[in-house]
Order: sequence, then C-alpha cells, then structure tokens
Amino acid sequence: MKLKGRIALVTGGGSGLGKGIALAFAREGAKVAICGRNEERLQNVKKEIEEIGSEAIAVKADVSSSSEVKELFAKVLDRFDTLDILVNNAGVFRSDEDGVKDRIKHLDLVTTPEPRQSLHITRNMSDENWQKMFDVNVNSVFYCTREALKIMEDKGYGKIINIGSIAGISAASSHSPNYSAAKGAVVSFTRAVAHEVAGSGVCVNCIAPGYIDTEPFMRGLNSMTPEQRNRFLMQLVPVGRIGRVEENAALAVYLASDDGNYMIGQIISPNGGLVMSF
Repeated sequence: MKLKGRIALVTGGGSGLGKGIALAFAREGAKVAICGRNEERLQNVKKEIEEIGSEAIAVKADVSSSSEVKELFAKVLDRFDTLDILVNNAGVFRSDEDGVKDRIKHLDLVTTPEPRQSLHITRNMSDENWQKMFDVNVNSVFYCTREALKIMEDKGYGKIINIGSIAGISAASSHSPNYSAAKGAVVSFTRAVAHEVAGSGVCVNCIAPGYIDTEPFMRGLNSMTPEQRNRFLMQLVPVGRIGRVEENAALAVYLASDDGNYMIGQIISPNGGLVMSF
C-alpha cells in the first residue's frame, strides 16, 4: 500500500473528483478526512471509506472561510494528531443554465467556420460572480495550504496537491473567464509555494484536469444535442472521450506517495489531448 499510515485531508470530498481521490487514498492505506458543505454526501463517502477498511472523519466546512478552515484543521488534528497529505480540491465553476448556454456558444465559436464574434461574457459579468470564483477556488487553497504548512514544515514532510484545471493553462474555458482566472491563480500559487517550501521536505504540485465525468460537467454535456456532443468530443478532445475520475485519482495517489518525492511545482494536466486544440 503506497499510503499506509498516512493522514490525508481532501477538501470537497463529498462528490466528484474529491470523492474519487478520498476513496483511492483509503484503498492505498491512508486515513482520510473529508470536508464539504453537504453533510449527507460527506457521511456517505465516510461510510464508503470505512467499508474499505480505513479510518475517516467527515467535517462540514466552508473552506472559503478562514475561520472555518482553522476549525477544520483543529478537528483533523484532534482526531489524527498530524497531517501528511492535503488535497485542495474544493471548487466551483459555471454549471448554471446561463453557464451551459455560454459553453454551447463557445463550442460553436471554436468548431464551426462561422465568422468570429465576441461571446459578451466579461462585459456582462457581475462583481458577485467574479468574486465567488476567487473566494472558493483561490482563497480556500491559500487558507488550507497555510494551515497545512504549519504542520508539515515543522515535521519536515508533507504533500500538497492543488486541483487546478486546464482552464488555468489554456483557452479551453473562455466561456468562463472568471473561472479561468481563478484556476490560473491556483497554478501560479502552486509554483511559487512549491519553490518556497521545497527545502523543508514539503512537495507541492497541481493536477489540472481536462473534462472529466463529474456530475456538474456531465449535466452540462447532457444538455447538448447529440450533434453538439459529437462536435465537442471529436473536434475538441483528440482522444474522443471524457476523462474518468479514477484516472485523475490515480495521479493524485502517485503525487501523494513516495513515488512522487521528486515532483516539485509541477502542473500535470490529464486532458486527452485537449490542450492541443487551444
């Protein structure tokens, strides 16, 4: 088992990629703390981890709040005494009706020979929509990393994995410039902190997935017509399919284990070749 005896915290661990990573860590022997805002989902994942044979705690917390992050870490330390692995997975992106419509406009823009025109997204974006992306996708990463480093640097060991997005390294999400900006900040933060703390024995890296089969993304994909879905997969994703949560979770296991000890400040993007399209 690659993570036997390790203590891991996965934010946004109640569903999607966070759930997949939490379960993968448990299968490799880690004791896992998960947090999120949906108590029922957290308890369901906790039960699944325990059925694997590992220990788990589920903490309801809003990681965009500095004070709630401090309380979260206090609960993790109270239960497990230390922390070896942090996965900053909690995040939001535009999955509402308007977001889906803008995604389809973007699809038409990049896959048809029609004359280029503006999507008129940035000019109509509210302050609230801009700020929400940074509160959840960026501030939470800083708050959790700050608390984790207080533990990891002092003991000379730790793994921090930030979940970014292909949106932070390409124009793949130009239908969501606020999301792209926030994930771009996560990428830059990863590189800076990785170099800052490398000498302390803490490895910081970032997984920047392409399109994967999480509930919010699939909801948007399923709202497309069959013709639109075909254009999306065949013209934008060279491998011709959506990525699986398990494929990304396996990468997280690698980075969290001793196999990844020489990985410092890396931005790794499992995206099926999508980045070549932009």
